Amino acid sequence: MFKGFLRFFHTLRFIKLIQFQYQLFYRLKKYFISINHYKKYSKHTIKTFNVNSAAILGSTTKEFLSENTFEFIGLKHTFIDGVDWNFKGHGKLWNYNLQYFTYLLDETIPSEERLQLLKKFSTDLLSSKVQLEPYPVSIRIVNCLLFHSRYPISDAIILEAILKQVDYLEHNLEYHILGNHLLENLFCLFLASIYLDDFQLQKKSHQLLIAQLSEQILDDGSHYECSVMYHSILLSKLLICIDVYRNGSKSHSLDLGAFENTASKMLSWIKTYSFPDGSWALMNDAAEGIAPTTEKLVTAAEYLKITSQPILFSHSGFAKIYGENWEIVIKTGGVQPSYQPGHTHADIGNFCLWYKGKQIIVDRGISTYNSNHLRSEERSTHSHNTVTIGGLNQSDVWSSFRIGDRAKFKNNIGENCIEVSVSPYHDKNSIHKRIITKVGKFKFTIRDSVSNTNSLIDLFATGSLQLSKHSSIRSFGYILEDKNIRITFTEPTQFTFESGIYSTHFNEYEQGTQLIYQVKDTVEMTIELL
Repeated sequence: MFKGFLRFFHTLRFIKLIQFQYQLFYRLKKYFISINHYKKYSKHTIKTFNVNSAAILGSTTKEFLSENTFEFIGLKHTFIDGVDWNFKGHGKLWNYNLQYFTYLLDETIPSEERLQLLKKFSTDLLSSKVQLEPYPVSIRIVNCLLFHSRYPISDAIILEAILKQVDYLEHNLEYHILGNHLLENLFCLFLASIYLDDFQLQKKSHQLLIAQLSEQILDDGSHYECSVMYHSILLSKLLICIDVYRNGSKSHSLDLGAFENTASKMLSWIKTYSFPDGSWALMNDAAEGIAPTTEKLVTAAEYLKITSQPILFSHSGFAKIYGENWEIVIKTGGVQPSYQPGHTHADIGNFCLWYKGKQIIVDRGISTYNSNHLRSEERSTHSHNTVTIGGLNQSDVWSSFRIGDRAKFKNNIGENCIEVSVSPYHDKNSIHKRIITKVGKFKFTIRDSVSNTNSLIDLFATGSLQLSKHSSIRSFGYILEDKNIRITFTEPTQFTFESGIYSTHFNEYEQGTQLIYQVKDTVEMTIELL
């Protein structure tokens, strides 16, 4: 019981006061206010604009398969008696995707069929049969507005539903969550203000966006939750906001300079973070098939004349070392932001290796947001390419999106040498120090050492490397080798191979190999690219 109390204490002590206040307020409010109370914009009309950036950034994933059959995050479902918009049988994330209505923008589906789906949803919404949440409302409104630009909506029920949702969102901004949720809310309101030609809403949403972008976009251009997936999603929305304002605003009285400068910084970060083929190290919560690719972001930015430049990582907690046709991305930072750590993993010192067009050493990735053992495993230290002390996580990750007590860390970042020291939350006297050093065009070393200020403690520590499906590595004594990579331990080290499952997409799994090695005092290995 006391451990549970400590976990809650360490989880809650980082939360902002505004999050507490709005959490309580919204929990009480939802029992008294229905969608039909929101009539502020009922007399507005919705304009149409050309939004070419949205077409560039649009998803190619097929979500609506046939009548009442949908597939999201790798899971297919057919509704027998009409679509249940509140369906949670595949988890909350699947239901969110159902309600996003991204499939409104799928041009392979006849427009009338898409419109019919939206009409059914709007009818249920206005009948209070749908459980409203600001996050899916934000994404759904944007998709409805973009659809309206291509196929102007005249149906009174759909238009009424859109306008009431804009009012609902304006009065239910996610200050209890903050982070990417609040930015999605504000992007939506800004876009809605232009479509509705409402200058007061435009000024309000613009000011709030400037403040949040200033807080949430770090000095090196990364979104502060440090997930490349959410970074990409948010950058795409920012680019669409710039496009719609340039095309749709009558007066252009607002200064878009902050938007354009932020978009440039965010583009610079994701281009630097990406490997040469555009792929990502899937660190923290990140998966493919959810967000626009780096290639799409670059194309949309070029269309909008948003430029970028190479950057050095700083506040986002990553570092990169470059070799001859290889690169490694290293996680050098801790939990951030402290008050919204839901997409952070316990993996300081983790790294991914890209070589000749493919990733050889990969992140475990994520396959689910459901609160279960798999979610806990995918956020754990053991599942990442770093060292675990005492069999426990560096930071106390729990539930789906919670972190209690946090690891302490220090780093020293050079061009060809990265040092990271980590003290896990459960034993602040213990230290794992990792030094990664480039020693040639095709070679780098990793030196892991563990120590404790109490010299009487005999530390049990293990290191892990997740090799991708492209690896067929075998051991020859203390040398491990396949056609791409040679790993050599500089001194006798106990190691084993285990089946290594990793995910590049939600609910999809790849078969690789996980190398587990014991760390007794110090272990050093040389990794050579062949």
